[in-house]
Amino acid sequence: MNGRDPHRDPTADRGALGVILAVMVTLTLAGAALIVDGGRAMAARRHAANTAEAAARAAVSRHTPGTDVNTHVATDAALAYTRAAGIPDSDVRVAVSRPVGAPAEVTVTITERRTSVFLVLASVDEITVQSSGSATSLWAP
Repeated sequence: MNGRDPHRDPTADRGALGVILAVMVTLTLAGAALIVDGGRAMAARRHAANTAEAAARAAVSRHTPGTDVNTHVATDAALAYTRAAGIPDSDVRVAVSRPVGAPAEVTVTITERRTSVFLVLASVDEITVQSSGSATSLWAP
């Protein structure tokens, strides 16, 4: 005997490599999408968080001892900071809370948008993330 099964059809394995290759290409593209677009989303979230925290600190820094936080001044300071970072005003929300007898707190929420690279294949053109940052005044009025 030559080690072959005489009952086996020699053409039965035809096309099996094509199926395996198609699955491998699909898995590779899915992995690339996860790595590239996931990395872009993480970078956008980190940028939004860092910018929001810095904008909130900039807004609180306009506050002077013995005075209450002025909502308009704080909002203008936060928006000026985010504009300098390249974020449009439409993607920024500023909230000022002034609890009675407690220091004021400014919260800045930023929405960042990044174009997708591989997710375009799944009809996802844009990755949108949102992050917030807060800063509290050092003194109460």
